[in-house]
Amino acid sequence: MAKPPPLISHQIPHTSRLHGAISILTMLASMSLGPLIPPLILLLYALSLAPAASSLLAFAVLLHCLAGHSPRWCRFYLRSAGWFTNGVHIHFEPSTIDAVAASPSMWCMHPHGTSVGFGFSLNGAVRLRAEAEALYLPPAFVGKVPVARLRRCNGVQAPMMFNVPLLRNALLGFGCATPATREGMRGLFEGGVDFGILPGGMEEVALYTKGRERVYLRRRAGFIKYGLQHGYLVVPGYTFGECDCYTSLQAGKGLRMWMLKHVGLIVPVFWGPKWWCPALPDPDVQLNTVVGQAFRLPVIKEPTKEDVDKWHKKYIESLVEHFDTHKERFGYGDRELEIV
Repeated sequence: MAKPPPLISHQIPHTSRLHGAISILTMLASMSLGPLIPPLILLLYALSLAPAASSLLAFAVLLHCLAGHSPRWCRFYLRSAGWFTNGVHIHFEPSTIDAVAASPSMWCMHPHGTSVGFGFSLNGAVRLRAEAEALYLPPAFVGKVPVARLRRCNGVQAPMMFNVPLLRNALLGFGCATPATREGMRGLFEGGVDFGILPGGMEEVALYTKGRERVYLRRRAGFIKYGLQHGYLVVPGYTFGECDCYTSLQAGKGLRMWMLKHVGLIVPVFWGPKWWCPALPDPDVQLNTVVGQAFRLPVIKEPTKEDVDKWHKKYIESLVEHFDTHKERFGYGDRELEIV
């Protein structure tokens, strides 16, 4: 294999392990406690505890009204990097920075991970929306992409997540979260916005197995279809280390996939190595997100299935090549990328 290209790299400033743990647990709490608020309100009313139920309902409504972008919340969450002893890094191929500087882009990030997706969240648009470019981005990137454009960047998430109290606030607080609906995606494309997406979605969460580099992509081509309609620049990104952060429950994967198809959500079961707080990931994992060779899709306003299949295949080939090019330099030379 040819020698891998040089990379322009940047590490999130390292905070204390305590700060990192608090940031991660805060985000996980919003994901796990938020869904409990609506049924708890109903339960309190059922138990004739109307004052408590009304207070909790008022709190939920207040949260809904106050949700909005907060650079301070972005910076607080980025402190999560402090938990990882060897740090959280983003790497760019130099040609990719030049391509992104010249055109709005869709960053396709892999893999999803168990829940938060540390590569997507810590090395994605949150870095840009923290409004502290000197701290969170390499100078070579900031020097070529205007700050005003960086601060418009976005990302798409599963629509149902925006209906969950606390979690909705966390996502909107990042300032770069849009529901992955047809309307939401179209708005980003038509606005010429740079944005990130996790093409594998919740299916990738359901299929997560520690130590296996696996992405759900063969039946996921909608992002390519939308990209073709607008001739967007496609940027593949892969996070080495994401698949080693947690151990997950392997039993019941078929049931989880069934729930995802028919209910629209799953409840992932995963744990880290610390018995005293299994919600925290393995601190010895180094997270390296490599943003690879970008390529532009042609403008096809009404792409046929053949058009989508052709460019979807090209994307998969590009991602596999990207993984194989960089895996050895980050200690994953013995692994193969599984395309499910």
